[in-house]
Amino acid sequence: MAYRDTLAQLATDSEQTVLAAYHSYLEGLLDREETVQIIAQLIAEANGRARSLADMAMATQMMIELGEPLPVSGVDFPDESPRLRKAADTTLTVAEASPVPDAIVGRLARSEPLEAAAEAAQDSMVRSGLTRGWIRHKSANACQLCEWWWREGRVWPAEHPFQHHKGCTCSPKPVLKKGIKETWKTARAKGIR
Repeated sequence: MAYRDTLAQLATDSEQTVLAAYHSYLEGLLDREETVQIIAQLIAEANGRARSLADMAMATQMMIELGEPLPVSGVDFPDESPRLRKAADTTLTVAEASPVPDAIVGRLARSEPLEAAAEAAQDSMVRSGLTRGWIRHKSANACQLCEWWWREGRVWPAEHPFQHHKGCTCSPKPVLKKGIKETWKTARAKGIR
């Protein structure tokens, strides 16, 4: 299974497990505080798996390009508990007033691992010290915004933030060649401008 397929499945699994907890809450089997805690924990676990998956995928792509084995750079696993508890609590409040509560709760559970993977992929590329830049690897059903961010296959400097949106399954593809033109943002961060 390809990286993007595995990541999409991970996001789907996250959505299904969080919706199961949400339905237990609606059935009165869990109180609100328990539900918030469980949702935050389930999403944190999915985010961790997504970060590890992205790190492995970036190392694999670099190994293929270099033709030699490389260590996995390792990514940070921040303590997301307070942020995820707040997000879960807010999501439950919004879902209560929504005609489509499952969609509201599901979106949080689905988009979190996708965002965690995108951030970890960029972090992995930068930490490797080998990546000079990246190209946006568009998903098959890339939206208009992703098409614009792609910019006909432009090579971005490794430190340039990978742009993504909620539910985005595009990923950065590492570029190892030298001579990649700095963007205004990366040049300013390096003190060049």
